[in-house]
Amino acid sequence: MKQPEENLETISIEDEAGNQQDYEVDAVIEMDNKEYILYSSGNELKMKRILHEDDDEFLLDVSEEEMAKLISAYDEAIAEETKEVH
Repeated sequence: MKQPEENLETISIEDEAGNQQDYEVDAVIEMDNKEYILYSSGNELKMKRILHEDDDEFLLDVSEEEMAKLISAYDEAIAEETKEVH
């Protein structure tokens, strides 16, 4: 599994109503041959699966099961990173 990368960038996501919202990218995680993005705005953390199609990227909803695995993998990576620092 690929380690999360810290503070990659910010992304703008347009909602159904056409409103743009900026989010900070917290991590991009590769798991089960799929790529996921964890992003946040304030205290709100969101997760999506990145679908690469031709030259485009789409963000897809993740299932409860995928979400649980992602949170576990992210926590594990943060713990490893913390351990390496100390």
